[in-house]
Amino acid sequence: MKKILMIALLSIPLSTFASTLVILECELLEGGTIEEVKRINSEWVKSVNDMNEKKVSSQVLEAVLSDNTEGFMYIDSYEDSIHWGQIRYEIKNGSIQNIDEQFDSVSKCTSGKMYDAEQS
Repeated sequence: MKKILMIALLSIPLSTFASTLVILECELLEGGTIEEVKRINSEWVKSVNDMNEKKVSSQVLEAVLSDNTEGFMYIDSYEDSIHWGQIRYEIKNGSIQNIDEQFDSVSKCTSGKMYDAEQS
């Protein structure tokens, strides 16, 4: 029985461990601080996770060694691109407009990328 269970677990496709990553490259506006960015980002994560049973995680990356040490990045992880779309739809409809306004008051994102990621 244990052998059958182990074979069944090992045969689950790796795509089960896939996710969608969104990477945003941003800059602080004059007077904005990275501490404010982190605080607002924490509020954003809590708010978007209240919208959906699937959970989003987010990290704020500060430059240590870079051509642009004034910049920072967000890496947001969604369960899949459909999950990302659901969250974007809610945001576009104004669900968390006050948090978006807070982001806009301290930072400006200049580029973004989306990747499908799979554990290997």
